[in-house]
Amino acid sequence: MRRMASITWALGLLAFGCSDSAGSSSESGSNNDTGTTGGTFDPSSMTPTSNGDATESVDESGPPPGPGGECILEANDCSDPAEKCMPWSENADRIPDRARCCPLQDNPDLDGEACTVTDYDGSCLDSCDENSMCLVDQADTLEGLCRSFCDPAIPNCNGGEGTCKSFFELVPGSLTVPLCVDKCDPLLQDCSPSSWFCIPDNPTASGQSDFICVPPPPEEPLGPFDACGLANDCQKGLVCVSGDRIPGCDALACCTAYCSLSEGDGPCQEIDGDFVCVDWMAPDPGLSDVGVCALPS
Repeated sequence: MRRMASITWALGLLAFGCSDSAGSSSESGSNNDTGTTGGTFDPSSMTPTSNGDATESVDESGPPPGPGGECILEANDCSDPAEKCMPWSENADRIPDRARCCPLQDNPDLDGEACTVTDYDGSCLDSCDENSMCLVDQADTLEGLCRSFCDPAIPNCNGGEGTCKSFFELVPGSLTVPLCVDKCDPLLQDCSPSSWFCIPDNPTASGQSDFICVPPPPEEPLGPFDACGLANDCQKGLVCVSGDRIPGCDALACCTAYCSLSEGDGPCQEIDGDFVCVDWMAPDPGLSDVGVCALPS
């Protein structure tokens, strides 16, 4: 039985093209001896890197993070019934500057249905119903799925099938966008549509995370041992973790594989002979078999 030192993971920004800003920070917890071969996986603070354009394009002189603009997303408090409250980006950078009342399309698409965005991702013009927005997963055609706004104070949404995730919460000057997204199992990568990635859901809270479905990155996803900075930078089935636990990683974080604790260290050692399967310690009992391939302490 090995006792593992703290291991950090890089859930930085997700940009909506997708991506969001799923990023944030927490303090690393103490080591835990669980009796598993690899020990425990203990997330801690990590800020986004310059890996993605989302962090580099932010103007810190803009409005402060959090609700701002002429309406509140989860309240949909626009006075004109022909409008809905939406995140709006002045530039085509996917980073919302403020909330704005925008035209509501006739016969709109409902939550979970396919949708389209007009002009550019972040224009606030989409085909979704009120209380929802089109989360783009095909940057070239501006197509995606409608996802509902939610109350960040209530973690579970959609009858417990979803997680209320606040996106862009770490981007200085941006609007925080809370959306209800599906829960998932990273070992199964069971998101719908199948092109979406199952990634950690919350790097802001102390302790370990569960997992949510998000669109794939707008650029080609990264492979094992590649340097990463965003939560969905890595290929499906990989996760961005602290570089000091990945052999040959000279960056703050690099991609590595998820693993099944019940299968032991063997699959991880096939990737690298020094790897062990480290317990992720997901709060959801249904995810108790989830681990990540990393160096032992």
